[in-house]
Amino acid sequence: MKTPRLPVAPPRLAMRLEGLEGKTRGFWSYAWHGEQLELHHGKAGTDGKRESRTFASTEEAGAFVRKQVTARVAKGAWSSDLVFESTTWAQVKDSVQVPGNSEEDEDRVLVLSGDIVVPHGLWLDFRRGIFAQDDPDTSPFAGLIVRGNLTVEGCLFNGENDFGPFLQVHGNLVATSIAIGGSRLRVTGDVMTGDLVAVYNHGSVSVGGALVARTVASEYTLQVEGPIDAWCYRGRGSKVFAVSAGVEASDYPYDAKGVFVPAVVADERVLLDKARNLLSAGKPISRPVFTSVRDAFRQLVSKKMAEPDKVKSLTLEGKGLTSLPDDLFQFRRLEKLNLRSNELRTLPEALGQLTELRELDVRGNGLRTLPESIGALKKLRVLNLESNCLWRLPDSLAECVELRTVNLVNNPYSYVRRAFGSWSRVLLMWDFPEVLTRLPKLEVVTFEGTPLRTLPRRRFDSTSLRTVTVRKSLVTEVDPDLHSQLTVSVEDSAGKAAAYIGYWFRSEYVRLESFHDAKSGRYDFTEVIALLRLLLRINIPTATPYDTALENFRKGSEDIVRDLNWHGSNARHVHALFTALRDALGPLGEPDPGNALVAGLRDVFAVHAG
Repeated sequence: MKTPRLPVAPPRLAMRLEGLEGKTRGFWSYAWHGEQLELHHGKAGTDGKRESRTFASTEEAGAFVRKQVTARVAKGAWSSDLVFESTTWAQVKDSVQVPGNSEEDEDRVLVLSGDIVVPHGLWLDFRRGIFAQDDPDTSPFAGLIVRGNLTVEGCLFNGENDFGPFLQVHGNLVATSIAIGGSRLRVTGDVMTGDLVAVYNHGSVSVGGALVARTVASEYTLQVEGPIDAWCYRGRGSKVFAVSAGVEASDYPYDAKGVFVPAVVADERVLLDKARNLLSAGKPISRPVFTSVRDAFRQLVSKKMAEPDKVKSLTLEGKGLTSLPDDLFQFRRLEKLNLRSNELRTLPEALGQLTELRELDVRGNGLRTLPESIGALKKLRVLNLESNCLWRLPDSLAECVELRTVNLVNNPYSYVRRAFGSWSRVLLMWDFPEVLTRLPKLEVVTFEGTPLRTLPRRRFDSTSLRTVTVRKSLVTEVDPDLHSQLTVSVEDSAGKAAAYIGYWFRSEYVRLESFHDAKSGRYDFTEVIALLRLLLRINIPTATPYDTALENFRKGSEDIVRDLNWHGSNARHVHALFTALRDALGPLGEPDPGNALVAGLRDVFAVHAG
C-alpha cells in the first residue's frame, strides 16, 4: 500500500492572531518578506507596538514564525480572519449529529459559515482558544458547527480525555493532524489528515464519507461510513495493519515500533496520550518509512540464512506473525522453536519438515488446530500449547513417540472470538483428546481452564507417566478405576462454567456495531445469539443451581446497557437487543425444557427489553 497524498499547509506570508491573555484581549501579527519580519502586537483597541526583525535566512525567519504561531495558539489565540456567529443549543440541537453531553437549551454554540480555513491548529477544549470567554463565570460554549468545508492548517486538538466541545462539519475536513480525547467529532463528508490519534472512549469520531490518513491510532471504534485508507492501530498492544479502500491487509502486520517513532512506543503499545501531545506540538509520531513484521523477520534472520544448517534454536516471540514465512523451513537442523505471542491461527503442513525439532512453544497465538504433519516430528519432546483455541488434536500426534510434556492450559484463551472470527464459528475442546493416551513416553499433561466435559475412555499407554492434571474444567464425574492416573478437580466445575459468562457476556463483546448497521439502520443479532447459545451450552447442566450464572448474566447485562446507552440516546438499541435475547431463549431452551437457567434469564433480559 502506498502512503496516501496528505495535506501540506503552504507557508503563510502574513497572519493576525487575537485572543485573551488573562482578562485582556490582545493581538499579534506578522508580515514575512524573505529574511525580514514585520511584527505588530499589543492590546486590542490600541495602536500596539511595531518592530522589524532580520534573520540570517528565509528558513530561519519561517522557523521563528511557525514557533511563534504554535506557541500563541497553544495559549489561546486564533486568526482574526475567522468570523464567528453565536447561537443557542435549542436552535441547533435537532441538526447536531454527535452524542449528547447534557447540553441545556440556553447553552451557546459557535457557528462558522462557508468554506473555512483555519491557518493554524484548532483547540477543542472548553474555555481555550476560540472557546475562551471574557467572563469566566459564563457557561462554556458547547461546540462549533462549520456550515461548509473546514481546513485546519495544523493539529485539530483536544487535550481533555473525559469531555470537550463538539465539532460538526457540514462538508469535508482537511487537517494536518487530528489528536483528540473526549471531544465528539462529526464530519458529514470526507476526512483527510496526517496522523490521527483518538485517545479515550468518552469521545467519538463519526465520518459520513471516506477517511484518508497516514496513520490512525485509537482505543475505540471510529465510525466511518466510507472507505478507509490508512495504517491502523486498534489499541491495547494490537498490531498495525494497512487498510486500502476499506480492505485490511490482515495477513501483513506491522509492529507498532515499525510504524511509530520510539518516543510513543513502549512494550509494543502506542502511548496515545504522548502521541497526542507530540502532534499538538507539530512533531511527527510516525516513521518516514514503515517496516512490516515480515521485513523485520527477514532482517532478524538475514545473518542466519547464510548458514541455515548451523541454526539450532530460533526465537520469533511477539513478532505479530499471522503465518510462518517460507524462509523458516530452511532451518532443517532446528531443535528449539519459540513462536510465542503471535497471531497464528494455524500452522502449515511444512512444519513437518523440521524433523530435528525437540521443543515447540506456541503459547498465546489463538491456534485453532495443529497440522497433521506434526506426526513427522519424531524427536519432539516438549509441546507447549498454552493459551490458544485448540478444540481438537490430530491423530497423527501419536507418532511423536518421544513426546514427554504437553501443556494445554487455557484453551480457549481470552481472545477466542477474534481467533475464530465470530461467535458462531467458535469450537471448544469438550472431549479429552484420546490421542494423548497413546503416546508411549508421555510424562506430564496439564489441562486448566479448558472446558472438558469428558475424560479418556482408555488408560494411558505410557509407563513413564507422572502427572495428568485436569483443573477448572466442566468435568463432574470421575471413574476411580479408569481415571486413577489422573488428578481431576470436579468441585470447581460449576464456578468455572459460570465464570465464562463474566468473561464474555460484557460490553467489550456486545457492542452496538456488532448487531446494528448504522448506515442501513438494520439489526442483525446472529452474533450475540451465537454467544448466548455457547454460554448456555457451557453452563447447562454443569453450573446448577445457576445462582452464580444468573448473577453473572445480570451484571453483564447492566454493563452492556451502561456502555450502549452512555449518552442516554440509545435506549431503542438496548430495547431491541434484549428483546432479541429474550425471544431467542425459546428455541435455545428447547433441548432443556423447564431448565431453571433459561427461565431465570427470561426475567434478567425482560428488565431491559421492557
